[in-house]
Amino acid sequence: MNVCLKCKEENIKEENGLCPFSVGADNLPVRCFGFWAKDKLYYLERYMNIFNSAMKMKWPKRAYVELFAGPGLGIVRDSGNILRGSPLIALDQPVPFARHIFIDINPDAIDALSKRTKSLKPAADVKLIIGDCNSSVEAIRKNVDSSYLILTFIDPTGMQAKFSTIRNLTRDLRMDLIINFPLQAINRSYTYALQGHDQKYDDFFGSKEWRPTITGLTDMRSIGARLLDFYKNQLRTLGYEQFEDLSDDDILVRGPKNIPLYYLFLASKSEIAHKFWKEIQKIRANKQRQLL
Repeated sequence: MNVCLKCKEENIKEENGLCPFSVGADNLPVRCFGFWAKDKLYYLERYMNIFNSAMKMKWPKRAYVELFAGPGLGIVRDSGNILRGSPLIALDQPVPFARHIFIDINPDAIDALSKRTKSLKPAADVKLIIGDCNSSVEAIRKNVDSSYLILTFIDPTGMQAKFSTIRNLTRDLRMDLIINFPLQAINRSYTYALQGHDQKYDDFFGSKEWRPTITGLTDMRSIGARLLDFYKNQLRTLGYEQFEDLSDDDILVRGPKNIPLYYLFLASKSEIAHKFWKEIQKIRANKQRQLL
């Protein structure tokens, strides 16, 4: 039986994102992936490629930070296919990062990632941090400084990354952010938040002012777009001004039945970074060429 079907049949939830039934060929844990993860990883890898190749002379010290790293491999639900996760993609860049910093709250995931990184690139500079990303900022910042150009991937399963974490992490650093804006998680819970159960929203947006942004709205697409614009405005207060409100530059990732799951977007203080972001989208994940 397909292990994903077995999960459904037995009504078992993955443990902190790790598959309870399947392991990789190395006998180490794997993360559960939806089929849509392939699109996300496609754009991420293309951006890493252009980021490293274009900036290697100006910024010889380039770091990659991932706040929700996982074990490094994933199994696609339903198909059972194994995919490299973003940490291993980052490690295997043709023009390498100088340093890699991986954070995950699950010790089993970090243990598996540690073994896989040593197997794939034993000489790579890799720092592993076990903990909630919101309490790991100091540990991350001990490993990077203003001499680095940093690419940080923020890819939560929901609204776990607090805005205060982003504020404290990026302070006085040259750091580009690729952010998963969790549209589906927001759509599932915003009515509950408007009824007063709102601490998660306040933490995520770094403000209580998200409420008037969506008060009176009922269309989920409009609510998601308004909240994304609000989130971008919050990022502007940190100096991330090189983007427009909801635009064609934001990659909408869809799941089963074409349901919108999240927006993937770039936040940078550099105009050239946004040129890179446009460039990687000229050929979409479905291999169709776009005229951007």
